[in-house]
Amino acid sequence: MQMKSGSSGLSARAVIRLADYLKRFTLVRPEDEEVFCIAYGSNLNEPRMRQRCPGAEVFGTSMILGYRMLFKQSMTGAYATIEQDANSSVPVVIYRMTAADEARLDRFEGYPKYYYKRDFFLPVWNLSGRKLKKRRTCIAYIMHEYRSLGEPGTDYFRLLDDGYDRWGFDKDPLYAALENSIGYKQANAWIRTYEKERRRT
Repeated sequence: MQMKSGSSGLSARAVIRLADYLKRFTLVRPEDEEVFCIAYGSNLNEPRMRQRCPGAEVFGTSMILGYRMLFKQSMTGAYATIEQDANSSVPVVIYRMTAADEARLDRFEGYPKYYYKRDFFLPVWNLSGRKLKKRRTCIAYIMHEYRSLGEPGTDYFRLLDDGYDRWGFDKDPLYAALENSIGYKQANAWIRTYEKERRRT
């Protein structure tokens, strides 16, 4: 039976708002429970990740299919996030950590105010390049979709750029993230300036 206009059913906008609100809640894990966490932004930098989560160790790498990376505004600047896009993919590092480390990372990432968490069931390649037999359920921090697109700072972008070098990732998704966030022409000019500054240092 079709619902008539003006009925008490939830509107599409109300459903979206409710879903976004529910993303703020998660079950509390035991502190020693093993957690697999996805890194696609500044946490690609191992020393930085270990400062935040002392128990974290690199478990391997993977690829999130059907997603693309973007830069969106948070309180202190524009930072990496991912969103669904059937024609894209995002290379990631998988860390193994404890639930206590996850709780520390929640605070660093601004969860749940700026980011929510989503599980991905991913294949994993170890650091020798061999694909593991079992997929792992991994958590990713994703910025709330209503956040505005923005221009990342050069120091932040360099953390990602260096991370892609460190893990041997194709940089096309990184540069596409910049183009899709600030526009093609502005991104090209931004990259030229960035690369000149990088050559000087």
